[in-house]
Amino acid sequence: MATTTLPRAARVGGTRPVRLRAPRRQLWWTDAVGVVVWASILVVVALWVSHNGVQNLTASSSSFFLTTGRLSGLISSDLLLLQVLAMARIPWVERALGQDKITRWHRLIGFTSVNLLLVHVVLITIGYAMLGQVGILNEAISLILTAPGMLIATAGTALFVLIISTSIRAARRKLRYESWHLLHLYAYLGAGLALPHQLWTGTDFLASPLATAYWWGLYGVALVSVLVFRVALPLARSTRHGLRVTHVVPESPGVVSVHMAGPQLSKLQAAPGQFFVWRFRTGPGWTRGHPLSLSAAPTSHGLRVTVGVRGDDGQRIMNLAPGTKVMVEGPYGRLTPDMRSRKALVAVGSGLGIAPLIALLQDAAAHSKSLDRPMTLVRRVSGPEDKPLQKDIDALVDAGYLRVLDLVGPRSKAGTGWLPSHLGHVPGRKAVKLLVPDIAECDVYVCGAAPWVEAVSADLRSAGVPDDALHIEQFSW
Repeated sequence: MATTTLPRAARVGGTRPVRLRAPRRQLWWTDAVGVVVWASILVVVALWVSHNGVQNLTASSSSFFLTTGRLSGLISSDLLLLQVLAMARIPWVERALGQDKITRWHRLIGFTSVNLLLVHVVLITIGYAMLGQVGILNEAISLILTAPGMLIATAGTALFVLIISTSIRAARRKLRYESWHLLHLYAYLGAGLALPHQLWTGTDFLASPLATAYWWGLYGVALVSVLVFRVALPLARSTRHGLRVTHVVPESPGVVSVHMAGPQLSKLQAAPGQFFVWRFRTGPGWTRGHPLSLSAAPTSHGLRVTVGVRGDDGQRIMNLAPGTKVMVEGPYGRLTPDMRSRKALVAVGSGLGIAPLIALLQDAAAHSKSLDRPMTLVRRVSGPEDKPLQKDIDALVDAGYLRVLDLVGPRSKAGTGWLPSHLGHVPGRKAVKLLVPDIAECDVYVCGAAPWVEAVSADLRSAGVPDDALHIEQFSW
């Protein structure tokens, strides 16, 4: 195979991108996080067993329901607190798992914990109804109104049910991200409302010094993590860097880029491909956070994000005035240059999924010693006019760093769904091989909407791309 020589020029599109202390690759953390989750569940079960949990299973019919209800409630509480920890965006956990895996775990643990919570409510109510020889409905009303802490615990349960109901995919489609995100913040309130109930009526919570230490420790770690990583750190970072909008540039129909600058950006620890949660402090609704990836390699002179403005908050963002203050949470994500292990690089993006890929391609061009040939961008667009950030792509192409393969047209409704309709008849694995024949020897970065990314990733794996060379970020919540 012939080798293409890269040009010596290292500057593409203006100021040379600088890698701003990107996070180190620590794959062993992924396994460690999983071990911690399972270990916490085993600790809860062990504490339940030490409090005569197994013996009570056969003591009586009412005791069976009560003790299994206790166990389901304890595991539910444990998982709910782990949920809070996941929402706290602890940096080393986020870097270990990546946003996609955290989202999947968050959804799985969330549904499991709330289902167990409802099982706990039903079993405990049945157990006490049998013990008191009263109707289940009467017992439920009595528990809610008379048991210590139960009224506010019921309110907490209702919040969790609301959160889970809005997390079902069909419900999420009808909600703006900002509204969904605001609802999910009530999980913190739900966890707080459950604490008095556990203190006053949860015998397992105070069954032994070890149990008390475990539960207080878990609540304490969850609370401190939220306060530090979701409140104090973002406020400190926003204050330190004092980001302000410098200008807003139209990129394509319905898409603009927001350019920002601030002091000490070299200490922001951002890497190309990462995202922040942005709050632009102007107009009604500025407190709503927008998770947006950097669409240019970060430099000490400024940052850029590219966003579609056809949504509910689009008009406000499109009209941001120079000097508007910006608050940030982040950086987050593992779609970063330090995940690479091969000389050849391929980026595959759909829609605004190309935004973080542009940042990665610019960084690779600026550090061209890591390349042995021009990079490849496979770009999925709905029409010829739907090409945001085209100037950045043209600059990379003109400098000899990049070749672009466009897949243009409406989505295929039959065959290979990630291809346009006129190519939908081509099997996905074959399409990948036709686009990049030696794809199995490349690092491949993929970004776009979740269903599209899942379909592309499956065909990339089928074409021989190993998991350690496939780097994925989905636009999902």
